[in-house]
Amino acid sequence: MAINEARVKEGTLTLGGTGGTGGTEFACQATNVRVTPSHDESGDEVETLCGDKLPADVKTSWSLAGTSIQDFDSPEGFVQFSIEHNLEAVEFTWEPNANGTSVTGTVNVRAVELGGDVNVRLTTEFEWPCQGDPTFTWPPTTPLTTTATAEENGGAGAGAGEANGGVEANGPVEESEYQPAP
Repeated sequence: MAINEARVKEGTLTLGGTGGTGGTEFACQATNVRVTPSHDESGDEVETLCGDKLPADVKTSWSLAGTSIQDFDSPEGFVQFSIEHNLEAVEFTWEPNANGTSVTGTVNVRAVELGGDVNVRLTTEFEWPCQGDPTFTWPPTTPLTTTATAEENGGAGAGAGEANGGVEANGPVEESEYQPAP
């Protein structure tokens, strides 16, 4: 299998709105965005008299996290949004790039820090817990078809059957693989 590489670039980050419509776009403030799982085990493995074992319970929780350029001078900025919606449940949509992957869900907003060193570009970290599991939408796949002629399959015409172990080649042979859409 070939190496596939994805980059976070030219995507979107929308907070608020309902059902994926409306909301405020913050992609131009974000310098880092990620959806992060956390796996929490509770309890211990339990062994019964017959030797069977029950594993510890494992729960996966998710968060929307990242880094944003501080924009506290902007009335529609990310910092002000986080403070005004502190502790509220807000829908989000994140598309890491323009290739079709998206993550949607609801996060519990937490206010972010404001300020920092004097006369430098300021950033702020955020990590907001998701309510339940986010929904992941992956890019569609498209079939990639290659065609081999009878000659490429071991011969052509009347002699092809002999070259293919007695199986007659009747025209092109198609092979399909699924590859991500460009």
